[in-house]
Amino acid sequence: MKSKRKINFQIFYAIGFILLLIYSISFVTPFLWSINASLKTVIEFKIDKFSIVKFGQMQWENYKIAMNLIRVPVTINGESYYIGFWEMFFNSIVYSLLCTLTHVLTPCITAYAVAKYDYKFSKFIYSLVIVTLILPTIGNLASSIQISKLFHVYDSFIGLAVLKGYFIGTNFLIFYAAFKSISNEYIDAAQIDGASQWQILTKVVLPLVRTTITAVALITFITYWNDYTTPMIYLPSHPTIAYGLYYFNNTSTQEASFVTIRLAGCIVVSIPILIVFVVLRRRLMGNMTVGGLKG
Repeated sequence: MKSKRKINFQIFYAIGFILLLIYSISFVTPFLWSINASLKTVIEFKIDKFSIVKFGQMQWENYKIAMNLIRVPVTINGESYYIGFWEMFFNSIVYSLLCTLTHVLTPCITAYAVAKYDYKFSKFIYSLVIVTLILPTIGNLASSIQISKLFHVYDSFIGLAVLKGYFIGTNFLIFYAAFKSISNEYIDAAQIDGASQWQILTKVVLPLVRTTITAVALITFITYWNDYTTPMIYLPSHPTIAYGLYYFNNTSTQEASFVTIRLAGCIVVSIPILIVFVVLRRRLMGNMTVGGLKG
C-alpha cells in the first residue's frame, strides 16, 4: 500500500515537473527569439525569422539605432524639445524607485498595525480594503488630476510618489497575511527586553518578512517600470522610457518600422528588469524564517 502511494506521488511530481518545464520554456523561448531576431539585418529577418544568427554577423548597430530613435517631444513653457533615451532612462529609474518605495512602505506599515494591534479601527481598515477591492473605482482620473494640480504636485516625481502611497490594494493583504503568520511570542520577548515599538518593527518583525517585502517590491518596481500611461498623464514634462518605447513603436519613420529595430528597443528597455531579478533572485527564492521560541 505504501509503495503504491509512493509511486503515485512520484508520478504526480513528474507530471508537475513536466508542466512547469513547458511553462518555463514558453516564457524563455520568445525572449531568446527576440534577442536573436534583434541581431539580424532586415533582409535576413524577412528571409528566415527563426534561423540562429552567427556570432560574426550580429548587427549590434540595431541597438544603437533604436536608442537614437527612442525619443519623445515635450513642450515646456511654450517651447518644444526632444527628450532622449538616457534622460527618459533616468526618469524611469526615479519614477519606479520612488513609487515603489511609497507603494510598498505604506501598505506594509498599515498591515503591521492592523495585524498586530487589536483595536476597533483595525477591523474597519481591513473591511475597507476588502470592499474597495470588490467594488471597482471608475472615472476618478479627472478628479485625481485636479487634486494633484490643486496641491501643486502635478508633473512632479515626489508628488506622484505621494499619490501612489496608498495602502488600499493587494499589497496590504499580502503583508497582512505575512504579519499574521508571525508568532506574537517574538514581539512579547522583545518588549520584555525593553525594545520600543519602532525597534520591534525594524529589528524583529520586518527581518522575518524580508522575502515577502523583496518579492512585492520587485513586482511593484516591474509594474512601474513598464507603466507608460501614468507618466504620460501625470508627468508630461518627464517622459519615462516605457512611454518612449510606446511612442517609438507608434512612429511612422522608416527605421522605426523595422521589426529588428523595434525588438532591439524592447530588449534594451527590459535589461534593467533582468539585472534587478538576477541581483535579488536569492532573496526571492529564499525560505521564510519559521518557528517559535524555545521555552
